[in-house]
Amino acid sequence: MPPKRGENTKKIAGNAKKAAEEAEEWDKGVKSNAKKEAAEAKKRNAAAKKAAAAAALAEEEAALPSKPKPMKTGPAERTGVIDSALGSLSVSNVDDALDALTLATGAGKNTIDKHPERRLKAAHAAYEERRLPEVREEHKGLRRGSMKQLIWKEFKKSEENPFNRVGKVRYNTTKDEIALAKKAEMDKIEARLGGK
Repeated sequence: MPPKRGENTKKIAGNAKKAAEEAEEWDKGVKSNAKKEAAEAKKRNAAAKKAAAAAALAEEEAALPSKPKPMKTGPAERTGVIDSALGSLSVSNVDDALDALTLATGAGKNTIDKHPERRLKAAHAAYEERRLPEVREEHKGLRRGSMKQLIWKEFKKSEENPFNRVGKVRYNTTKDEIALAKKAEMDKIEARLGGK
C-alpha cells in the first residue's frame, strides 16, 4: 500500500464554506421577503417622483397667464351668425356660397395646401386622360409621347395643377406663417364676395 498523504486543505475549506452558506439559507427560511420589499420601495419612490412632478406642473401652470376659454355656441346661435354673415356677402354661385360659408364659420381648412406634391400625380393623370382625345384630334401627326409632352406643358400652366392653386405654402412652414397665409386667403375671399 502506498503511504497516506496529508489531508486536502482546499477541499476542507470549500466544504466548510458550503456548510456555512446552507446554514444561512436555513436561517432565512423558505420564503424571502427581500424582493417584495425592494419592489414596494421602488413603487413608493416612483409615486413620490410623480407627485413632485405634478406639483411642479401645477405651480408652473399657475404662473402662466390664463387663456380665455372659447365660448360654446349651440346650433341656433351658429345659424344666426352664418345667416348674418351670408347676408352681407353677395353670392352668385355654389363656389361663392361655399367660400362665404367658410368665412362665416371661420373654418379655412381647405384654403391652405401644405403638400401639393401629393396631389400632383393624380391631378396630372386626370388632366391627361381628359385632354388626350382632344390633342389627338388637334395634332393628328404626333406620336403619343409627343402628345403627352404637350399635355404636360399645358398642365404645368393649368389651374388644375396643385402647384398653381391659391394658398400653396412650403412643407416646413411654421404655424404662424400658416395662420398668416390663411388670414390672407380669407381676406381675398371676403374682398371678392364684397364683404369689405
